[in-house]
Amino acid sequence: MKRKTVSYGLPVSLFLAALSGSAWAESGQNAPGENYPVLTKDYLLQSFDGSEKPNEVTITSGLHNRYFYSNCSGDKSCDSAIPAGAMVFKAPSGFGSTPHSEFPRVELRATHNFVNGSEFDNEQRGSVYIVKNPSTRSIIFAQIHGDKPGGSEMLKLRWEDGAIVAGVKEHYGDPEKRTTLLSGVGLKEKIDYSIKAKGTESGMKVTVEASAGGKKASQTFDYPKQSWEGIQLYFKAGNYNQDKNKDGSEAVVAYSKLDVRYK
Repeated sequence: MKRKTVSYGLPVSLFLAALSGSAWAESGQNAPGENYPVLTKDYLLQSFDGSEKPNEVTITSGLHNRYFYSNCSGDKSCDSAIPAGAMVFKAPSGFGSTPHSEFPRVELRATHNFVNGSEFDNEQRGSVYIVKNPSTRSIIFAQIHGDKPGGSEMLKLRWEDGAIVAGVKEHYGDPEKRTTLLSGVGLKEKIDYSIKAKGTESGMKVTVEASAGGKKASQTFDYPKQSWEGIQLYFKAGNYNQDKNKDGSEAVVAYSKLDVRYK
């Protein structure tokens, strides 16, 4: 796989150019869908139902529960280290998992699909905080995923013991190859990221940018058309807890910004 990596210490403000339609947290008294209209427009929620079984639901403006809620909302305690009104994803370790996985997730699934080999210019951008880590100290917070069962994670961004790591599969079903983008990223430290997917008739390029603590990294991955041909792809964001054991730990992730656009 061809790669281009750049790491440098530019001011974070240069990285935070706002996209049109940005959704910022407003009130801890609102449900996530009220603070972030992009959720009800462009995403579904994969979470747990009242019986703690995995479930995928449409996001309404009033949807909230013990796994998906706004910081400082109602009877939930207020974490002053993250913005009031930020959407919180809470995934206890060892809970039920979706098919073809062993790990619990409380995660957004974009409703818009795209296919390698077609022309597009799509982007997901967010500001995320790892609030609490599980025993494995590993959480996936953003993805490009495919709808073909097994091995269909084209790109994963994870926080792993203080490092921001990109995991890629050049071809469907390949073993994941991991590259560290940033290190020394602590709990409750804001991480700004973007995933830009640009498609042509011959394939697609995915550029990942991440910044935290005044440091920024960028990396581009090439995916030939035949490597993922015919597989519907989509963005994901949230909390995919990489701890499959019921060990009493949990993963908690908060988003204070989330944008998605398609061209």
